[in-house]
Amino acid sequence: MRNLWVVGPLVLLLAGASGCAKHWKNGECETNDNCKEQEGYGKVCVQGHCQECGADADCKAGFACKQNRCVPRPECETSKDCPTGKMCSAGRCVVDPDDCNSGIACSGGRECVQGRCVARASVAPAKGPCDELQSVYFAYDSAVLSDAAREALQQDARCISSQTVHLMVEGNCDERGTAEYNIQLGQRRAESVKKYLHGLGIASKRIGTVSYGKERPVCTEATETCWQKNRRGDVKIQTH
Repeated sequence: MRNLWVVGPLVLLLAGASGCAKHWKNGECETNDNCKEQEGYGKVCVQGHCQECGADADCKAGFACKQNRCVPRPECETSKDCPTGKMCSAGRCVVDPDDCNSGIACSGGRECVQGRCVARASVAPAKGPCDELQSVYFAYDSAVLSDAAREALQQDARCISSQTVHLMVEGNCDERGTAEYNIQLGQRRAESVKKYLHGLGIASKRIGTVSYGKERPVCTEATETCWQKNRRGDVKIQTH
């Protein structure tokens, strides 16, 4: 009797356990078999969820698995999948407008370089002999032209004497002194250059002057070498 008393509950416990198998639903799964009985869900278990596919092999021929859905396989994924003269665009091989291997002329003024249509290299126009006239330099607090300045202006004059261009002489100063004084000094320097150019045969009406005082330095160090570079008269051809 004692053995029957112990075995009876154990049999009932095992019977109850065998009748409580998990019923899979809501697309949840552990294996593909868990998805077979669930309506409205894919039949492939992917990370605990029933999906249409987990790899290309789960799809029929001509389809590929993208984001767990079987979609038509694209004609190409990269341009390497396409024949010569075509490129991959949105999964299809289309004509490559930049390919010129097949002898097709490049459009839009482009040229064929190593099988690709590229923009033609622009060639900078050659500089004319008077595109960059020389600047002249002055001593401290002076508007008197030095011998070196006169020689530079003579070279400028020879260059432009046969042309009908107009000039602008810009007078500049170093940082020392007030702004008002340097505007006046810069103007005297510009006028000094204009007067000398006029004496070399350049019509006065073709030469304008302006003073920038100390507002346009080419060097900002507080040294004599730097100040010398700023005490100058720039001769420029007017473009308008």
